Amino acid sequence: MKNAALGLLVAYVLLVPISMLVLAGSATSSTVACELESPAVDRGATVADLDAEQMANATRIVAAVRSFPPTANEPYAAVVALATAMQESTLRNLDYGDRDSLGLFQQRPSQGWGTPAQVRDVEYATHSFLKHLVRVVGWKSMPLTQAAATVQRPAEEYEGLYARWQSLGEEVVAVLWTRTSITPTTQQCESGDATTAATGATSGVVYPVPPGAVASDNHNWGGQGGMWSSWHTGTDFSVPCGTPVVASTAGEVVLDHGPSWYGPVLVKVVTAPDSLATWYAHMQSVTVRSGQQVGAGQQLGEVGALGNASGCHLHFEVHLRNGDIYGPDNIDPSSWLAAHVGKAA
Repeated sequence: MKNAALGLLVAYVLLVPISMLVLAGSATSSTVACELESPAVDRGATVADLDAEQMANATRIVAAVRSFPPTANEPYAAVVALATAMQESTLRNLDYGDRDSLGLFQQRPSQGWGTPAQVRDVEYATHSFLKHLVRVVGWKSMPLTQAAATVQRPAEEYEGLYARWQSLGEEVVAVLWTRTSITPTTQQCESGDATTAATGATSGVVYPVPPGAVASDNHNWGGQGGMWSSWHTGTDFSVPCGTPVVASTAGEVVLDHGPSWYGPVLVKVVTAPDSLATWYAHMQSVTVRSGQQVGAGQQLGEVGALGNASGCHLHFEVHLRNGDIYGPDNIDPSSWLAAHVGKAA
């Protein structure tokens, strides 16, 4: 009995270093998967389970995939990227992680992925992930978990966990792929082929924020209060700064640098003279120019908190005849969206 007990004790002591070696081996990975808190959603999750922050990050990832030439027409690349980010960070741009891991993909500056600021920049981090992905031979036909693990190089016990987010990634891509703009490259612009890089946006009306953020509408058109000189002329979507803002209709972009209540610039999308116009205010960045033609669903910029704003939100207005701010053609945007989304403008 003593010999048997001694044998068990020796076996236990020998096992401890082995397990420590397994964990230590993960330190050589470029990024370590699944060592953060358990995700808020799990297998079988849908787009409806994502909150505004997660949906905003998902939208930016899909946009980055579409703006990266090797993957611009590869929806599967977006599915792989989304599933990876969901597993690594639950689609949150984290400022912490295992060792020096940061951001959506938990990329490690010490492993050559970029500076701390770069790996927390969504477009930079996504493009870095994609650069590694497209170098994987056969990635387009490879099981998702294998493709993701080849790029991320997690500890062996975590390699199979990316697959649980595949169905969610596919659903997000189905929602966002044709609503996300492709930014023309310098080469395309110089060759006059910018048309082929335009968005796959629809011709109908869409919400000005990602699907997961639609419920953040405050329905406060016509409101009264000290924040407004007369009455509240639009509705506010309370979403995090950086959330993509998209055109609700196709039309021509007009940038208004007038009154400062809406921030440095007010973006208008005008369907025709004396016709329907939509306004977008308080944005922290604008990615379009005056005179540019955009499609419904094409990104205009990002939500901010500039001008007469008490926090991050998109101020959205609808003017039926491209009239003035307090004109009689200014209507309730919430009711208009409810009646027209999915239909022709």
